[in-house]
Amino acid sequence: MAHARNPSAIVLMMPVPMHPPAGSLVCDGKDLIVAFRLRGVLSPSLLALIVFASSASCGRKSDANYPARFPFAYAQRDCGPADGSALAFYFTLKESQFGKYEEPFIEISINENLPKSAPRDYSIRPGRWDLLASRCLRPGQCEAATSGTLHLAKLIEWQGASGEYELHFNDGSVERESFDATWYVVKGLICG
Repeated sequence: MAHARNPSAIVLMMPVPMHPPAGSLVCDGKDLIVAFRLRGVLSPSLLALIVFASSASCGRKSDANYPARFPFAYAQRDCGPADGSALAFYFTLKESQFGKYEEPFIEISINENLPKSAPRDYSIRPGRWDLLASRCLRPGQCEAATSGTLHLAKLIEWQGASGEYELHFNDGSVERESFDATWYVVKGLICG
């Protein structure tokens, strides 16, 4: 039995996310496109609403679905580049003890206008040392961030800090993560 094609049938194409690796966009052209044939079931306005709603999440990812690239976060007092007091954050792949951090890790250092409370925002600015960041993927191979931000949502000295960061590097890569940092007390730290 032959089936006649219905020229007035509506075909709806919807992207179905395939859980790409962390840091990539959901709608980057690699999604599986699934076609649905709707035969006069939907009114054009309802169809438009469905298409709009399905595309609203395009480009966004849910942090709940992607594991953190650097899941361990630590905050500690440190000495800055001008040998003054600083607040350093370390984001590591492995859990750390005694303030020793193994590569790979990200370090973000607040060197001026140290926070006394939160919320507080910092930015990496060319020619300034207020906020510095680097990514060390292998021993002795660290790369400075060219731009970026650090948002401290919560800071309780001697206990911890939480917030989020976004760092941009020369190769075009971006490190972006939310964090809850454990406070590490550095004993005998004297700057200056």
